[in-house]
Amino acid sequence: MTVKNILFAALAASVLVGTSGVRQLRAEENERVAFPHGYEAGVHYATVNRGGIREELFASRAAVEAAKQGLPLPEGTVVMLEDYRQDRLYRYVVMEKRAGWGNAYPEDIRNGDWDYREFRADKTPNPAEDGTRCLACHKSQAGNDFVFTYDRLRAAR
Repeated sequence: MTVKNILFAALAASVLVGTSGVRQLRAEENERVAFPHGYEAGVHYATVNRGGIREELFASRAAVEAAKQGLPLPEGTVVMLEDYRQDRLYRYVVMEKRAGWGNAYPEDIRNGDWDYREFRADKTPNPAEDGTRCLACHKSQAGNDFVFTYDRLRAAR
């Protein structure tokens, strides 16, 4: 085998290994996070005001109890954010935790096993948002299981 053939074989092998590994989901592929109908039966644990935006946050009782113990939120946790602008519902943002979901993302933006999806006010998915901005921002909260409002979950009743 010539040096040229060895180099070609090595390059081909590295391409095959690279394409069989982790890949990032495109917005149109991310249908894992469904709209969580009935979320409002959970715990309304926080209201966050940021400028002209009001966010109402909901999670399950199991998530609240885990946070009270300082534990990572359990698999299956859904955190729902209602986003209000000028006192009108603008959108929903959902973060959901499922075993293995983090594997779809490169390590530099992976948030454990959390994934994100945005829904319009009419509860239909917003395909213009793929959750990448959420992943990038929430990465800074690794010590709080990637949840900015983890302390508020701990304090919830």
